[in-house]
Amino acid sequence: MNPQPDDLHRVEALAGLSVPELTWLAEHSELHSYADGETIVRAGDPADHMFLVLDGQIEYSGEQGGQALHYVTRQGEVAGMLPRSRMTHFASTGKAVGETRVAFLHRSLFPELAAAVPSLEAQLLAVMTRRIRDAAHAEEQRERMSALGKLSAGLAHELNNPAAAVRRGADELGTRLSGLPELLTRLLASGLRPELLARAEEAVAARSTVALGTLAQADAEDDLMDLLGALRLPRASELAATFVEAGLRPEHLGWLQDDPPHAPALVAYLDFRLGSLLTVQDIAGAAGRISDLVTSIKRYSHMDRGGDRQPADVRVGLDSTLTMLGHKLRGKEVRVERHYQESLPSVMANEGDLNQVWTNLIDNAVDALPVGGQLTVQADADGQQVRVCITDTGPGIPPDLQHRIFEPFFTTKGVGQGSGLGLDLVRRVVVRQHGGDVRVRSEPGHTTFEIRLPVRSG
Repeated sequence: MNPQPDDLHRVEALAGLSVPELTWLAEHSELHSYADGETIVRAGDPADHMFLVLDGQIEYSGEQGGQALHYVTRQGEVAGMLPRSRMTHFASTGKAVGETRVAFLHRSLFPELAAAVPSLEAQLLAVMTRRIRDAAHAEEQRERMSALGKLSAGLAHELNNPAAAVRRGADELGTRLSGLPELLTRLLASGLRPELLARAEEAVAARSTVALGTLAQADAEDDLMDLLGALRLPRASELAATFVEAGLRPEHLGWLQDDPPHAPALVAYLDFRLGSLLTVQDIAGAAGRISDLVTSIKRYSHMDRGGDRQPADVRVGLDSTLTMLGHKLRGKEVRVERHYQESLPSVMANEGDLNQVWTNLIDNAVDALPVGGQLTVQADADGQQVRVCITDTGPGIPPDLQHRIFEPFFTTKGVGQGSGLGLDLVRRVVVRQHGGDVRVRSEPGHTTFEIRLPVRSG
């Protein structure tokens, strides 16, 4: 069954065709009707027809390169095989949404179509160009979302550790505070003179801030344990470890031997004071780590600024990116070396886009590295350019592939592990958006991506 010429007016690409041209298309097309949910084309079917959707919609779903595909062709749109397209098979299954009517034109008729309706070729070429652009944009968005998912998973892990430390510290502090009434009762019952409590506070104030080595710490704990043991105090080993960790040394507590009756109460007081101080330090350290992570996230995502180009220090972006990828780096036990020039000139850049460049390059490098490999990040000035080099000790890029790595959709990774748009994005951001340059040098055990950006003028 053939469609009517008037039906074809519904297709946007056919607007402006003459009646004879529409009549030719109608006479050479086949019209098919589909109920809601009925399959129109299956993934893997040969791409032999051009589709003209007259009514309804076609919803496609499938998988390509390990990534899920989902898109819709609506009423008035053209789909399927187009003239000059290299498409051979359908990558997804298309089903009707609602009552759907589709006119099919077989590819064998394309030469006749070009002769009978010469003006249509330009319209269909525009459709194909738009299709390619939309597919590339969708793939780029999937690439960004995939990268965001990886970063989110890593950040969740990064934030979980200090958050758990804050929770543990709060629980520990709560336990200590719940024992405070008992401690006060004990201190009052012992008849402690104010000068003894003042002496204990002097010891707290005099504690050392110098970290001890393993052997020196063990010796200090042994000496303190002997001192506390001589006073017949319980938990001497546990108390000695806490006191040494807090910075007390045997010489700070020798005066306890001058007043053995009051030593138990004084040591209980010191245990409360020093244990609480250590817990607060742990909480402060964990909270500081969370604050640093939030700062890195803001710098990385460019949340605290607009999207316009502004003076940027590439070292800040590189450090923020390394923080964001910290979980992945530690997961492969990667050794990271930073070599940054002091007083590095700034560049005029969209920092959010540059951070995407650093993410793609560092993420690729980590993927290429073996466990325990080395990543080197270098930033310096070279004339009127800022140079950033990211080097890994992975297996390298084969020489016959190096000229292709910046091509859209080209990837050296396995199926489902990469879309091939990461380095294409790097080149577009650096070269087209920022007037810079991208270079690569690779051999087994040494691959360097070199980014050059113009120094901020003025």
